[in-house]
Amino acid sequence: IPIMSWCLLLLAGMCVGLSKTAMPGGGILAVVLTAMALPSRMSVGVLLPMLIFGDFFAIGKYRPHIDRKQLVTLLPFALIGLGVGYAILRFVTNEQLKPIIGGAVLAMLALQQVNARLKKRREGATAENRPVSPVVTAIFGVLSGMGTGMANAAGPILSLYFLIAGLPKLPFIATSSGFFFILNLLKVPLFASLGIITAQSLRIDLMALPSVLVGALLGFWLVTRIPQEVFNRIVVALAFLAALKLLIG
Repeated sequence: IPIMSWCLLLLAGMCVGLSKTAMPGGGILAVVLTAMALPSRMSVGVLLPMLIFGDFFAIGKYRPHIDRKQLVTLLPFALIGLGVGYAILRFVTNEQLKPIIGGAVLAMLALQQVNARLKKRREGATAENRPVSPVVTAIFGVLSGMGTGMANAAGPILSLYFLIAGLPKLPFIATSSGFFFILNLLKVPLFASLGIITAQSLRIDLMALPSVLVGALLGFWLVTRIPQEVFNRIVVALAFLAALKLLIG
């Protein structure tokens, strides 16, 4: 692997760690950085163990706040979406997957902006755990499963759903972590069966995983020192440019 690709991979690992501990938008940037560093299918397989490693930090910190009712409601629909994402990965080539990842990331970034506007509108609102239509739950569950199954890029979809549901901050973060931890573990045998996770991809992960730890520790240090909004704006801008590059080649 060229030196520049290794630099992109290590930066992606740091973004994963930061996204789990301080900077939610960093996960989107990690998707595009790995897709720029490696062939598209390999990039999806390499990123998954990084995400699982990062999930352990989030689960360890926020586990007591997980809203299990939300998980039980969403996961059946997410499994359907995961199957759809699996089918897409089964039939697309590296060249076909790259613009798909780019388009998916741009869609996720658009949802992030919806998230931000929705959150501002509801600042100061006291309503929490609002009932959500079963149809809305089904749609967001399926889309979350598809996004994570196809490109490891479903964070903004789930965030928008939890904003609609009115989850308080800690249950919001904790339930998101639990949701993706479960789906990421389920994706391992699926990706392995498609040849996306291989001995080669795991060797790359062994070299890159320490950067996830560095990112997580950096996130713990930065979270109280730099405004979240500044982080998010930087990540959105960089991810937008990188996604455009993937989309247009």
